[in-house]
Amino acid sequence: MGNNFPSWRHKAPPRGFMKIHVDAGVIQGRGGSAAAVCRDSDGFFLGSSALIIEGVDDPAILEAIACREGLSLAEDLGLQNMVIASDCQEVVKHIEEKSGGNYGGVVKEINSWQTSFSSRCFKFESRVSNFEPHKLARHAVKLVHGRHIWLGLPHDTSVIPVAIPTNE
Repeated sequence: MGNNFPSWRHKAPPRGFMKIHVDAGVIQGRGGSAAAVCRDSDGFFLGSSALIIEGVDDPAILEAIACREGLSLAEDLGLQNMVIASDCQEVVKHIEEKSGGNYGGVVKEINSWQTSFSSRCFKFESRVSNFEPHKLARHAVKLVHGRHIWLGLPHDTSVIPVAIPTNE
């Protein structure tokens, strides 16, 4: 299971589930970006998205928005079962607790989508497993404000490879 997930990834999602890794970045003088990358349980690319937000530069708020962007991507792809992985333990904890301090409104919106999917869970995974959305969030600096989405084929295979070769 998941033999196309490289060693820098944590484990693949269960069969029938997709995995969406999310991350955020601050764009100096512009605001921030939130990125999401979706792969199936075999590690093949399904889609990605980036949201560039003018004037928002708080890392925790942007990480919460990235989690919301993961749900938006899931909806765009018509997914019902997914694991959304973030490298921000604080945000994942607040989503589970339905709280969130200065980004509580985003957490409330995330939790209101509960009934839109058959099964979804948020989990913390270390930064090393967030390589692709981290690169996409940094790449988004070059894009205009707004939401950008790539379905089936990524915008730039040097940022996100379509298929990850196995090491077996």
